[in-house]
This record gives sequence, structure tokens and C-alpha cells, in this order.
Amino acid sequence: LSGSDADSTALHKIYTIRNIIFVTDYNPGQNYGNYDFHALDSVRYRDITVLYGEDRYLRPQVLYDACYMKAGSRYNASEVDRTYEALGRFGILRYVNIDMRQVGAVGDDVMLDAYVLLTRGKKQGISLELEGTNSEGDLGFGVGLTYQHRNLARGSELLTAKFRTSYESLSGDFNGLINNRYMEYAGEVGITFPQFEAPFLSYNFKQKVRATTEFAVSFNYQERPEYTRIIAGAAWKYHWASRQNNLRHRFDLVDINYVYLPRSTIDFINQIAPSNPLLRYSYEDHFIMRTGYSYYRTNKRMIASGALRRYALQPSVFTIRATFEAAGNLLYGISSLTGQKRHEGAYKVFGIQYAQYVKADADYTFTRNFNERSSIAFHAGLGIGVPYGNSSMLPFEKRFFAGGANGVRGWGVRTLGPGSYDAKNSVTDFINQCGDIRLDLSVEYRAKLFWVMEGALFADAGNIWTIHNYENQPGGMFKFNKFYKELAAAYGIGLRLDFTYFLLRLDLGMKAYNPAQNQERWPLFHPRWGRDATFHFSVGYPF
Repeated sequence: LSGSDADSTALHKIYTIRNIIFVTDYNPGQNYGNYDFHALDSVRYRDITVLYGEDRYLRPQVLYDACYMKAGSRYNASEVDRTYEALGRFGILRYVNIDMRQVGAVGDDVMLDAYVLLTRGKKQGISLELEGTNSEGDLGFGVGLTYQHRNLARGSELLTAKFRTSYESLSGDFNGLINNRYMEYAGEVGITFPQFEAPFLSYNFKQKVRATTEFAVSFNYQERPEYTRIIAGAAWKYHWASRQNNLRHRFDLVDINYVYLPRSTIDFINQIAPSNPLLRYSYEDHFIMRTGYSYYRTNKRMIASGALRRYALQPSVFTIRATFEAAGNLLYGISSLTGQKRHEGAYKVFGIQYAQYVKADADYTFTRNFNERSSIAFHAGLGIGVPYGNSSMLPFEKRFFAGGANGVRGWGVRTLGPGSYDAKNSVTDFINQCGDIRLDLSVEYRAKLFWVMEGALFADAGNIWTIHNYENQPGGMFKFNKFYKELAAAYGIGLRLDFTYFLLRLDLGMKAYNPAQNQERWPLFHPRWGRDATFHFSVGYPF
């Protein structure tokens, strides 16, 4: 063999893991070489050994399930990384370090003992938030309390309990109203498991899909002058991610939302919305039981920068976000199979009509970095929701809105569309400015100025449309032969303060093309400051 060929065939040592030892009370500040492991409480579980200190705060099975290394197997760097990733989801752990020690050789194999060194963090925490308000002389306050337990059952289960109350006094004439104040009580209790929790799952499946499981219930009680409303919810969700591919998933197995109005003023709904089903829906009892999935992927890379972490500068960066959800299908199937009778043309549960629909939403962002000081970013977004079966329209909170700091920035939030709909009054017409289809297109040039200052030039286009021709939204229906004529356009400039760990953004958007009927069609050529300019203050980039 030639010299180069001989070098390419050089033998590498073969490493085999002999033992896997978990040390649960490791102190990073202590000299590791003098650490007396044998003085600790030792527990053997399958092919791992757990060395405990004074507190057995993690069960051996939990540690075994989080370990991808196997005693007697060849050393594999990816298995070490996956073990780091699994243990990194344990909120009770402050530090995790895996140390490989050579302990001799058997033939050509170098034997290793893998020490998994764990440092426990704080088990419990509590935080308090206070705020005061003054709305034109009406005083109010808010109090929020959050409690967390990071190791509820010795498996790094995270229990989070949030409670909040707020109150605001009101002045004026309250004849015919039921309350003389704004008052709200809200509570949410959730528990998060650092692994996939479901019945009848095999160990191999749990190892393959390293998911976090979340269960949560919420309750909200509201008093307003015109009504008293109760909102309750429950959810069962899974989250999992891949650091190597910058990939994240979320699966909402079930998400329930229930709205109930026990009291309201006489003819309140009929007075505010005698013929508007959208507005009526917002103040009537309703029930949503949905299943959903969301996908996120990017090629962004994080690097350490002193004590902080920031994104690395790359020539090109992309981000993909997509969501899909469906509601009411299980309930509709049960209603049909059991022969339930329809009331007012729809099936009901607990005496309330439930929603049935499908909805999909996707966004793509691409950023081209010319150098450390300038870049150009492109964004495209598309969404569609279709009501069917038990529903004639999407629930109001599930519909799309246009305008605002992350949309077409020549319009304020929820003041654009649908289609060519002519909004006479932004205060009273906002309820009609929602749709079942959305399309957003944007381009933005960004340049560093000085210190933390950054400037931007941008152009946006987009709108929303309805699936059906609703009476209260004339001109809002999507049609293939004219939707492109109803794409609103805007342009503007922006100023940003980039503090690395967060960014403050101020954008000035100007209308360029307005598709609304009976309004100036081309403000680009006939600009008026009060009519066409909109300021937006926000945190983070728009896309």
C-alpha cells in the first residue's frame, strides 16, 4: 500500500460500554476525581446502576427509560446525544453531564464505564403578579399567582397551577344591566410528563418517540354589565422534537372548549345582533371538541455567545410552520349512530350545538443574509377552514383575521377584508372582518444601522375571504376569477432595537392598494396620512 492508502486504513479503537451508572446528587463544584461513589445508596435496575444521595428523587425506571445507551453495546455518539436530549426535558434537573471512563480492555475492545452525572434543581417555585389599571377614571387591579412543582411523583412531572383575578369599577347608568363592574376569576391546572404517557404503549415505542405529555384543565368566570359568562376547557397534548433536524411536533389528542352564559340582560343578544350570526355566536353557549397537529421545522442553528445563546449567521435560513385541526367528527358520529334527534337543524350535546369543521394553516419564511449587516426576508402564508355537518360557519375564534403587526401592515389588526367588504366603522364592523381563507405575502429588507438600531423597508400583500356568501359580509366570498384583484397591498419602513435576547419593533405601514368597495382604490397615488398610515409596535420580527 502507498503511504496515503496506509493512512486511510488506519485502525481505530473499538469502545464498549461496560456499566452505566447514574449519580443523582452530583456537585459540579466538587473534585470529580475524589468523589466517593461507593459511599452512596446504590440501586440496581435492569442494566443500570443508580447511586442516590440523601433523597431518591427520581425513580430508577424513569432514568432507565431516558437512557439510550446500553450496557454491553458499542459506544455510539448518537445514543449519548439522545440521552442528553431525553434528560434535558426533566425540569427537576439543573445540570446533566455524561462522563466516559476507560476501565481496561478485553481483547481489542476498550471498556468504558458511563457515569451520568445529575444535579438537581429547585423542586418548587411560586410567583406573584400585580397590576393596576385606570380606564378613563374607572380604577381596577389584577392579581396573578403561579405555583410549580417540578417533581410531583419522582418522575420529573411538572405541576403548574395558575390563578388570576381582576376587578374594575364602572361609572355611569346601569339601569337594565345586571352587573356594575368588570370582574374575572381564572384558574388553570396542568401536569406535564417528560415521556409519552398512554395506555398499552411498549417500551420500544416510548424509546422511539420521545414525547412530552401534557394534561390541563382551565376555568374562567367573567362578569360584565350585560352578561355573566363561564368558559371551561380541558386538553390532552403531546410534544416532541428533534434537535438534530430543528424539528418540533405537537399533537392535540383532544382539546375541549365550553362556553356558557348563565345570565344576560333581557334581549341582550337580540339587541346587539338581531340578524348577525357571527355576533350572536360570540355571546351564545357553544361547545368545541377538536383534535389538532402542528409541525415546525427550520435550519437555524444556535451557538453560544458568552453566557447567552444566539442564532448563527447563515447564508440562507428557512422556517416552515403548519397546523391542522378537525372538530366535531366523533360527536357527530355518535349522534348519528345513536339516532339522536336534531334541534333547530343541528345535533346538540348538553343542550348546546357543537362545532364541526376542518382547518389547515401553513407559513413559509426564507431569509437571505448578504452579510452581518443586511438581509432580505420573504414570507408566504395560506390558511383555510371549512365548516360542514353540524355547522354552517366556523366558530368566531377559529376564523382568520387580516391586518396588524404580522399581516398587511397598512391596516390595523382585524380591519382588513374579507374580500372587498366595505367596513364603515372599525369599532362596530370588526365582528364582520373575519374569514375562512387567508393569504399573506411579504418581503422585507433589513439593515443594521448603529448600536442596537436596525432599519427595515417592507411590502405586504394579502387578504381574507369567506367560504360561503354570508349576508352580513357582502363582497367577502372567495372566487377564483377575482380573488387576485382583492389582494390588499401596503408598504412601509420600520425601526427595530435588537438586544440579542429580544427585539422591539416599530413599523409604519401605508396603504398602497385597497380592495374595499366604495373606498379609495389606489392610496399609493393619492396618500392621506390620517386615512392610510398605521403604526405597529410589537416584539420580535413579523416573520
